[in-house]
Amino acid sequence: MDKSLMILEYKESIGQWHYNMVYDHKPKNQPDAYGWASIAYTEERKARVFTYMMDCKMHQREREGLEPYTTEYVKKAWKLFCYAYNSIVKYIDITNDYKKYVSDRFDDTKALARLGHAAFSDVKEDYELESAEDYNPLDFTDANF
Repeated sequence: MDKSLMILEYKESIGQWHYNMVYDHKPKNQPDAYGWASIAYTEERKARVFTYMMDCKMHQREREGLEPYTTEYVKKAWKLFCYAYNSIVKYIDITNDYKKYVSDRFDDTKALARLGHAAFSDVKEDYELESAEDYNPLDFTDANF
């Protein structure tokens, strides 16, 4: 397990994340204080994948003028994400060859840019990337990366 542990917290009123790092089994800040709600005690790298993914959805909501997600929605989304994440770890045979295959084709910054993450909008513009939904579903590489 990754040694960088944290409590992922969410503030519904502003739709933002807080990484409350844990050192020697003690969180840096008091959990569930100042309007932050605990979502999960987890590994930092796992939380980063989740928050980047959710940020794409949250930025779209913001652009549409919608309120931030509720804490209950985020908790359910976390558990759905955990299902996918843990199923991949449990069921997918990740050999060194397969890991290299994915590493050679997957660019997380371009993927996040295509998905609409606001922090990566310059990447989308610089590389003239299509939106995530614009891909050939019958092309294996285009459909999976």
